[in-house]
Amino acid sequence: MAKVDPNRTNSTERDPCSFEPYTSTEKAFQCIAYFIIMFGSFIGNVLVICVVILNRQMRTVTNYLIVNVAVANLFITTFTMPVAVKALATGRGINWSNGVLYDLLCKIIQFSQAMSIASSVLSLTVIAVDRFLAVMYPMKTFVTIQKTYGAIALIWFVGILANSPTLYAQKIVYLERNQRWTCVEIWEPAFIEGGYKAFTIVLFVFFYLFPLLTMSILYSCVIYKLWVRKVPGNQTSENQQRSNKSRKKVLKMLLAVVILFAVCWFPVYITQFIRFFGEEDFPCGAPKTLAFMGYFLGHANSVIDPVIYAIFNSDFRKGFRNVLLCHYSRRSRVAPQVNIGTVIGRENCHVADAIGLPRIRTRTF
Repeated sequence: MAKVDPNRTNSTERDPCSFEPYTSTEKAFQCIAYFIIMFGSFIGNVLVICVVILNRQMRTVTNYLIVNVAVANLFITTFTMPVAVKALATGRGINWSNGVLYDLLCKIIQFSQAMSIASSVLSLTVIAVDRFLAVMYPMKTFVTIQKTYGAIALIWFVGILANSPTLYAQKIVYLERNQRWTCVEIWEPAFIEGGYKAFTIVLFVFFYLFPLLTMSILYSCVIYKLWVRKVPGNQTSENQQRSNKSRKKVLKMLLAVVILFAVCWFPVYITQFIRFFGEEDFPCGAPKTLAFMGYFLGHANSVIDPVIYAIFNSDFRKGFRNVLLCHYSRRSRVAPQVNIGTVIGRENCHVADAIGLPRIRTRTF
């Protein structure tokens, strides 16, 4: 998010904060890296959605929330990454102009990223709550599929509502000194001067710091229950041991997702705090290399999530393979008693075609 002083938009002086452009080699590596994560994020998150939708056994509370994270990742992949690639390749982003469509696009790009971050972290928090309740109170069912639908709707409502001020702040203005239109963030006059600072703090606290602290506490309790706590004289049944082993595997995957989310998006907040609160030491904002790496890591988180699911969860690995290779079983279409959780029928092969993947007929397992 870029803060621009409205009083300077008509200035004809040379921009004192113009950075040296990247070399051709730097641009090439940066664009290639972005193309990799953009393509990988699109394919990976579409696969996550397809696996859960097409496999009945995968339709659990946790997996529905994982799908919600995948949808949020696709917003960033679709609206934010292409603009970043164009900016790296040409030295500037969209060729802005004064018009309704450009003004709408200016607002949507920043809003979609902020909304996606909020939706992702809230989904991860709800998953942590569900895992905590499932482990601490195994004989009770607190979160049902129906409640999950409501939670997902609430997550998006909160994400949209909390980030709606950016729809006002993002504006198209004309910079005389650069002789071009650009998309900037101007909070006045509807908000007080310096409102962008308060908004940055609110987003950091409520959609990064507080959720991560909450998840840390909940997962610490779960880890203590599954790994540390041993009740004297109480022999764990074989079924309970299998259940705990399965929960440990899921927990490892979720911990990896949360930790990497925190690591990947933290540099973005660092660059924002430098830009908004470090004017004296950094009058031109964060150094360009730090700014690039910060946003690149944040965007890379969208492709990291599907990789984590494939590494830690055999069901996702099998599901990814089924969709990619379009495994199917004729019996799954004619015999309802057959378990269709591990196969995908030929009628679903169009999913692979839709995302540009090869359609291969192979054996059913």
